[in-house]
Amino acid sequence: MSTSIRKRLIFWLMPVLLLTGAAFAVPTWLNVHEEIDELFDKVLLDAAYSLSRANYAQGVKPDSKDLALRGDGIDWVSQIRDSEGQILFQSHPFSPIPLGRKSGYDTVNWQNQAWRVVNLKTDKGLIQVAQAQQERRETANEITLHLLTPLLILLPALTLWLGWAIGRGLAPLAQVADAVAHRNPHSLDPIPDKDLPAEVNILVGALNGLLNQLNQALSAQRQFTADAAHELRSPLTALSLQAQLAERAIEPELRAQALQNLRQGIDRASHLVQQLLTLARLDPEVGDSPLKPLFLDDLARNVVADFAPLAANRHIDLGLTRADHVSVAGAEEALRILLGNLIDNAIRYSPTNTHIDVSVVNDAKTVRLEVNDTGTGIALDERGRVFDRFYRVLNSAESGSGLGLAIAKRIADQHQANITLSDGDGGVGLKVIVTFPENRE
Repeated sequence: MSTSIRKRLIFWLMPVLLLTGAAFAVPTWLNVHEEIDELFDKVLLDAAYSLSRANYAQGVKPDSKDLALRGDGIDWVSQIRDSEGQILFQSHPFSPIPLGRKSGYDTVNWQNQAWRVVNLKTDKGLIQVAQAQQERRETANEITLHLLTPLLILLPALTLWLGWAIGRGLAPLAQVADAVAHRNPHSLDPIPDKDLPAEVNILVGALNGLLNQLNQALSAQRQFTADAAHELRSPLTALSLQAQLAERAIEPELRAQALQNLRQGIDRASHLVQQLLTLARLDPEVGDSPLKPLFLDDLARNVVADFAPLAANRHIDLGLTRADHVSVAGAEEALRILLGNLIDNAIRYSPTNTHIDVSVVNDAKTVRLEVNDTGTGIALDERGRVFDRFYRVLNSAESGSGLGLAIAKRIADQHQANITLSDGDGGVGLKVIVTFPENRE
């Protein structure tokens, strides 16, 4: 199950906040305890010196009113021993403070808890002042709590603010998601990108590019479907009429002629359907077919051989007049279709007893694929339109599909090649030239 970006950000940022809080709290706790220990150690030593100056170590029993350092309970105690170790004075009714192991500061276990003791030796004896460690810890913890209270309040508030800030930061994504959700195949308008963050603008730009491509693809598909339906209607109607004529024909000659017309109509319809299927297959593949190095002269030789029987059947001399050995980057099947359509068009629109020359030319600058026929050619004012789908040359005796050159143009565009029309050699017929880009392989 997917996790939202907001939850992920909070999940990643919370440890940072906790570590930041810990990085502040732990040193504060340690420093406060250290400072408290140093402060109370100094107080213990000052208290011991005060008792020393009071001359209690001389064996004189002090009066209670002079005992300014007398402990309150057992949190703070003091006592005086003589040189023999006998107790001269103690501020508490319990057992004496242990002597400990060293002079100066020491920690002893007394009354079932730890005590911090300062042992001050004098000429007359030993003065001891002690404080319970628990008292120190409680005091240090209380001070630490006061210092860390703002942090304890700030962390939850910062967490809430962080959640709110992340929500505000991700709001443009929700806005974009809502805009995309309202798009459909009939409404592919660009997503508004005004006042969006730069990071979201990158996403919106990519989405708008995709929506534009989808809009163009759907428009082309709708146009293709409408054109195909329109173009198929006429041959199908003609086939139906020719079938009716064949059924009604009584004379064998009339029936044979009707059947021949029917077969020709079927051939034309089959050719149209084949061209439509080829064009439909090329539409989604533009720019996606892998281009690999191939020898253009070998491909041209094979295609010419495939169409040689068709040309011979119409008494047309089809040949490869020039075949420079050259390699181009291309999709082999697509280039076969391109050259096949150019040769098929040349055969269809050339009269009998003529010739069609195919050439592969590699000069110092370009690689060209040329198909030159000696047919009727195409008028100058129509050459710009013959690459449109279903456009047929006016006053043409041959009934084609109007898709051959459109398919050739689509494949040329796929290979970043340029396809042009010019008069044939000697000003007769038509020459189709496909020029491949210079950065060929």
